[in-house]
Amino acid sequence: MSSAAVRAWTRMENDPDRTVLVAERRGQIIGTLDLLVVANLTHDAQPWAVVDNLVVDPETRLQGIGRALMEDALDRATRAGCYKVELLSYEVHQGTHRFYASLGFDESSAGLRRYL
Repeated sequence: MSSAAVRAWTRMENDPDRTVLVAERRGQIIGTLDLLVVANLTHDAQPWAVVDNLVVDPETRLQGIGRALMEDALDRATRAGCYKVELLSYEVHQGTHRFYASLGFDESSAGLRRYL
């Protein structure tokens, strides 16, 4: 791992509002999900959550690993008092969109992004 990655991981690991979920099989990492709970001043100061980097090893996809990671993240967000969970998914990934829809996510707005 590069020194930049080590620094990033250390920072993530020490952030009390961030959780990196890991799925393992026989000692091998086969899936990850990054969950961030965001403090908020609206909605009666209830926090909201962001899911990012849901990644499942291609050889283990369609075996419920992504669903288990997402259900764990949704449970954690609920326990943290979050009023919503947001995520971004590229438009071209229609299968991924069906997966998120099966978990109760709706396409609710157009996303905008600016890379720096």
